[in-house]
Amino acid sequence: MKEKHFFAGNNTSEGFFSYFDYLLDPSEAEHVYILKGGPGVGKNHFMKKFANEMKKKGCSIEYIHCSSDNVSLDGILISELKVLFVDGTAPHVIDPLVPGAVDEIVNLGSFLNSQELKKHKAAIMEVSKAKSNYYISAYRYLSAAGKIYDEICSIYDSYMDTSKFNQLCEDAIYKLFKGSRKNKRGRLRKLFTESFTANGYVSHTELFFEHNEVWAVVGKDTNYTPMFLEKILEEALNRGHDIECYYRPLNPSKPQHIYLPEKKLIIVTAENPMNINYKEVFDLYSIIDAKGIKSQISEIENNLHLYDLLIKNSLEKLSSTKKCTIFWKLSMLTAWISKVLTKSLTK
Repeated sequence: MKEKHFFAGNNTSEGFFSYFDYLLDPSEAEHVYILKGGPGVGKNHFMKKFANEMKKKGCSIEYIHCSSDNVSLDGILISELKVLFVDGTAPHVIDPLVPGAVDEIVNLGSFLNSQELKKHKAAIMEVSKAKSNYYISAYRYLSAAGKIYDEICSIYDSYMDTSKFNQLCEDAIYKLFKGSRKNKRGRLRKLFTESFTANGYVSHTELFFEHNEVWAVVGKDTNYTPMFLEKILEEALNRGHDIECYYRPLNPSKPQHIYLPEKKLIIVTAENPMNINYKEVFDLYSIIDAKGIKSQISEIENNLHLYDLLIKNSLEKLSSTKKCTIFWKLSMLTAWISKVLTKSLTK
């Protein structure tokens, strides 16, 4: 794939959760540029412009989107060059691990007119506090939604035929690997393709469908789905295959999709297998006691209604953080323009 889009951090039931450490192994990196400076100093613009220039040269680009505002970037990775540009500011604070030899801080904040910003100190502090409170509220709602979703999953789990589930896992593993094994353990990379953002729920998953074979595991509301993916993931690693695991935004410890780059194959969690022509489908609902689930349908529907309401509230709070960021960026822009004009007038 010449181009990938994903998230390295996410807004989850556990608060902000980071997989930034999995972007690029420092031992393999040629260079890591850590961009510093508050909102509005130009980190996003800088990375997008650099990525566009690299695309013109035919390089593969990985776009790391911001979970706060998915239109903005938290980083870009130039795969062939093993060069990473990453936003090193809160909430995913990053500092050099191998200063000079690999990592380098680029302080874009040095272009700001600090004297101009001091004029807006009180307003900026007030907006910063409001933004923090919106995030706290959003994470409370996501935490509650996570608990309700666990309850929904527990109902489905209690009616799962475990022997048929184990057989389904064995069938999938056989179809994938058919006895192939390498004399090494594969490497695991952890990220997200989907996120709760200030612009709503955003997914980059289907971008993987264009150049890869797509399999699906159907069973969105059961914990057996991530268990199915975990079994395949562990088998792939044991057989020496590198694998990318994309986790659930609500519960960042549970796999949502897994991607095997060598096989050009992605296995996704799917809700309706009829919408897309998947190469293989493993339907967990087909091995659940349908009569048992039917007896619990009222409780499931009530929980789903509550879950949807909590997610709606969390997204509204995340949307409010964007207004605060816009104000902050406008203040930064004013300070930057002021410094540029001051330098021009003194020449």
